[in-house]
Amino acid sequence: MYVANTTGGLMLQTMLYLANHTSRAAVNTLIDLPPAPKSDINEVKCYGVYGCFPINGPWNTVTRTINVHPQKPSEIEPHFTLHTRRGMDQPKYIDLNDPDSVQTMGINPRGKIYLLVHGYLESGVIPWMTDMAKALLKHCPEHECATILIDWGGGASPPYVQAVANIRLVGAITAHVVHMLYEELGLPNLDNVHIIGHSLGAHLSGYAGMHLQQDFGLKLGRISGLDPAAPLFTDTDPIVRLDRSDAKFVDVTHTDANPLMRGGLGIIQRLGHVDFYPNGGFDNPGCDKKLQDVMKSSRKATLFLTMQEFLGCNHIRSEQYYTESIESKCPFMGITCESFDSFKEVKCSSCDEPGRLCMRMGFHSQEDYSRQLAAGAIKPNQEPPVFYLMTGERAPFCRLHYKITVRVSSHDESTLHGGEVGTLSIRLHEAHSKLSTERMKFSSKAMYFEPGFEYTALLPGKELHDPGHATVFWEYQTSPFNPLTWRILSSPRIYLEYILIESLESSDVYLKLCPLHEDAIRSGTENVLHTKYCKD
Repeated sequence: MYVANTTGGLMLQTMLYLANHTSRAAVNTLIDLPPAPKSDINEVKCYGVYGCFPINGPWNTVTRTINVHPQKPSEIEPHFTLHTRRGMDQPKYIDLNDPDSVQTMGINPRGKIYLLVHGYLESGVIPWMTDMAKALLKHCPEHECATILIDWGGGASPPYVQAVANIRLVGAITAHVVHMLYEELGLPNLDNVHIIGHSLGAHLSGYAGMHLQQDFGLKLGRISGLDPAAPLFTDTDPIVRLDRSDAKFVDVTHTDANPLMRGGLGIIQRLGHVDFYPNGGFDNPGCDKKLQDVMKSSRKATLFLTMQEFLGCNHIRSEQYYTESIESKCPFMGITCESFDSFKEVKCSSCDEPGRLCMRMGFHSQEDYSRQLAAGAIKPNQEPPVFYLMTGERAPFCRLHYKITVRVSSHDESTLHGGEVGTLSIRLHEAHSKLSTERMKFSSKAMYFEPGFEYTALLPGKELHDPGHATVFWEYQTSPFNPLTWRILSSPRIYLEYILIESLESSDVYLKLCPLHEDAIRSGTENVLHTKYCKD
């Protein structure tokens, strides 16, 4: 059961919020945070045209025993701020009480309309929303797109239980705003309307989609859920959370799906037509930094944003991945597999393998989904596909997936030397430029390499279009307490016959690289492997 304001990650974020928004005295009383006002479970509150909000039935279950009604619209005061490419620095405010003004705001009725929604403890001025809006407008041809930032910061403050309740009402209000756009702009349908929501904002997007169907008979074209919140939404009825019935296409990116007691804030359940689990859905590369390192890398950021990067790094990765995916030429390619462990064990490493699906994560996923649907690779009545992929530890985060097979030589010198324990790192280089990948570790820990055996790993690396050779690094693991690891008369080394390089993203990438004259790969030096060094 979830207990409000006492769970690790959520408590830390709430502390952070209060530290940034209240006095020191208030921070010192965190353990006595004001509870949400109690509501009679059988009471139903209604807010005019926005409808009525019960808290019994599916809203009150074993996993959701704490429940309250939404605050009044006048208390939450959601704002809908319009940005277009021409007027990014001159925002306009959409007013439900002034529908006629919509026609003079510069919205192209034939273009895409994106609505961005923040999560708990945030507001419409949070930088990720502005960054994403700019990326969306830049990607669109001029004058063809509009972005609307939904600011429900008046209802996103602690206690968390109240914020959870408030998104129900803001979702209904959002549905009315979208319907007003539909009416005033003369839209034929909502196929070009796309809501992108993070954390609680993802579930808010789902409520907007549900109300558009129930109240107006309209269905959103798309919802993108960015690490939808887990507390009070896990194992609930679809009406309570985002699900694939809320829009014609729902894509979900999971980045913080650790158990709640380990600080995870994102839901692990499949919710959409497609669900992506980069790095397994949690523990993303680069999110294990120490506080001082985060502070050094974000000196210009506010205390809130710096600490959010430190405490909620995995949670906000979904926003960062999605924003990057809009303009990135690197595909953020995911592949279906039985599990992330199977994916890492190279059991699902080719998009050409029968029964496997590959799809780009993020902004372009709908295009790939439509193509797979038209080809019959995806059946609407089947279990929705799940995709796995890996990323880098810093922006740009997108990486290609290189399947690397290492064969340890079985020639006499290698056999006589015997097996070795150590770590192998590989850097690929472009054939006709100075571009290269980072040093890709073949394994996270030291492993045993035995003569005559092959070893395979799937490694994330920067995108190269024409890899030509590789440099290999061997790090020998020695211990003063283990005589078997002592090397007194010979230098630490390993003998490789070849390495094979293949790419999940491109069948054109296939390289066999060998050391010159079958020389040893020695510790502490760059060892060059090249195609021209191979005998066959």
